Amino acid sequence: MSLNGIGAPRYTAPECEMRKASGNTRRTDVSGTSFAKQAAQEKGSAAAVLHGAEEDSGDSMVSSWADVVNGTSISVYKPQDFNPDHPVYKVKTWDKAGNVTEQMVDVSKVDPRNCDTSQMYAYTCHLKESGKGSFEDTVLKAAVAKSVENAEQRAAGAWDFAEKRDWVEIVKDIMESEYRYGDLKGYMEWKKFLGLLEE
Repeated sequence: MSLNGIGAPRYTAPECEMRKASGNTRRTDVSGTSFAKQAAQEKGSAAAVLHGAEEDSGDSMVSSWADVVNGTSISVYKPQDFNPDHPVYKVKTWDKAGNVTEQMVDVSKVDPRNCDTSQMYAYTCHLKESGKGSFEDTVLKAAVAKSVENAEQRAAGAWDFAEKRDWVEIVKDIMESEYRYGDLKGYMEWKKFLGLLEE
């Protein structure tokens, strides 16, 4: 059994993604328009809205995700005045009702052992942007770690973007599962990600 890719679709501009949920294919474009949203609402099922691509501030979107289960969305941007020597990213999150929260994240101050989702996504986007790893080695691993932890915490309610977590421990738990199931390739991929978090 491999955990690679559990609940973690790759949503990056200007791609479109095909999602399979409740037996119906849904197409969501990066502008946030859900082509099946109205039909899904009429049937009482959830449709994820990918926010963020319509940003008119002049900031560059680095990456954006939508969580189909919780109906939330998160986008990471490089501000117009981005300085690679002092990297600060803008992160916007949308809750199920479409309410937006904005946060500026100085990645030099992010502690992967005690940070929230916005901080972790900005941190892993910076790892990718600075050439320390590919999308799959960094950003996607954070999204999968969030999905795995969210699945384990399902009884506790929806994932809270503001809640701080120990991402190093989450990754170690995933590595242990990969090892237990005999997926040594997956184990080594997660070990590489752990190395980036512990630098």
